This record gives sequence, C-alpha cells and structure tokens, in this order.
Amino acid sequence: MIKTAQATLKSVKSSPVKVMKITKNITGRPVSEVLMILQFSNLKLAPVIRALVYSAMANAENNHDMNIDDLYVKEINVGRAFALRRFAARGRGKSSRILKTFSNIKVILAQYDNDKETNQKLRK
Repeated sequence: MIKTAQATLKSVKSSPVKVMKITKNITGRPVSEVLMILQFSNLKLAPVIRALVYSAMANAENNHDMNIDDLYVKEINVGRAFALRRFAARGRGKSSRILKTFSNIKVILAQYDNDKETNQKLRK
C-alpha cells in the first residue's frame, strides 16, 4: 500500500491553464528536484506552488509519519474555482466581457516503496 499526503490551495488568482504550465513539468519527480525547479522558475506562480509542496511535505511528515527523502509528487490536480466578470469598453458604445479566473490546486505526494523494482519504474 502506498502512503500519500496532500495539500490544497483554493482561490489562486490565475487561470488553470497558466497553473498547468508549471505543474505539468513536476509531476512524477522527487520532491527535492521539484523544489529546485520551482525555486529557479521565473513564472509568477512558482513561489505559490513551492509553498504548497512544502505544506504537503509537512503534512506527510507530521500527520502520516513519512520520510521526506522518499517523497515524490504523485499527482497535481488543477481546477477552475470561479471567475470575476468585468467589462471593457469598446467602440460605438458597446462593451465586451472580461473573465478574471481563479484556480484550485491540490498536490498529492507519495512515498517510494521498499521494493527496488517499483522504485526504478517510478523514478524513470
């Protein structure tokens, strides 16, 4: 049985597409590698996601008695939270809608098994 720990962040001021641009590169990697990638990333949401990964690590260590050195990012779920509706003035007295979208992010960390064969498959 694989142990998992998770952390959730709701109502992040960014669209889910922009959040997925960061998260697609870090799924399946060890936590230490993920933290290095996010530390040196120039994207606006990198510090937010890095803090969320740290929160999931703390949950894993304190709530589930997992070893931090054996953790990897199993899954990152990104969903749409809500959208603020604004308008922009256009020509001839018309207007158009602007949607300012928010996202929900959920990080799930798992621990490598003691079995070496499954560890090699997961780390590749």
